[in-house]
Amino acid sequence: MEKDNIKGCFVSSVLLSQNQWDKKQFIHDFKEDWGIVLTDDDDNGDVLVGMFSGMTLAIAIMPGPVPNGEAEHYAQGNYLWKDATEVARQHEAHILVSVTGDQSNLLERAKLFTRATSSCLKQSYATAVYTDGMVFQPEFYGDMAALLQEDELPVMDWVWFGIYRTQKGIPGIYTYGLRKFGKEEIEVYAPADLSDIRDFLMDIVHYILSDDVTLQDGETIGSPKNRNLPSRLAKASLWTA
Repeated sequence: MEKDNIKGCFVSSVLLSQNQWDKKQFIHDFKEDWGIVLTDDDDNGDVLVGMFSGMTLAIAIMPGPVPNGEAEHYAQGNYLWKDATEVARQHEAHILVSVTGDQSNLLERAKLFTRATSSCLKQSYATAVYTDGMVFQPEFYGDMAALLQEDELPVMDWVWFGIYRTQKGIPGIYTYGLRKFGKEEIEVYAPADLSDIRDFLMDIVHYILSDDVTLQDGETIGSPKNRNLPSRLAKASLWTA
């Protein structure tokens, strides 16, 4: 998918162990969780559509697995959940969640999208979330989404922090998910502990999203908590100097 098509693409599949979902339960959970009221239109059958300040939320059950084995494939990359692949392999249907609308406020679209996805996870047969090239554990996704209650950004629901090593064995972390916000993906590597690198990169991502920052070529990035990891931007990537 081209970058221009990725921008504003907020879509998830909530994996289900059985081909069932309760639309009325979702409406109830969405109101209880977030104080957002949806009106059910019986003419739409199992499809639920809501309009919010120029944004359109659409939710529908898909009576089959995510096509082409995508969920199983990408679940293999979740180093935080050892059962991700097996859980993804066993799903029989999925709830498709999407938020579309004006490109001018992608952060608000992302928040609405995450609220809806997390409430879908309260469905009886929900087992995982597949979104942005990763499969997330329900508890993990829900805990991150709960940050919205405190007016914090659920960065780890929006951006995946993948791990790799350079040819010289230096550890690094890359992002996947920033392009839906119209930002370049980031890569950081350094002879340091992976948890320190990830914390450093998470600080940068939070800064980019919360302040709508576009990093410039040659710009130096520093963090008070990680003074040993100064970075610079070049060719859409970050690496330690």
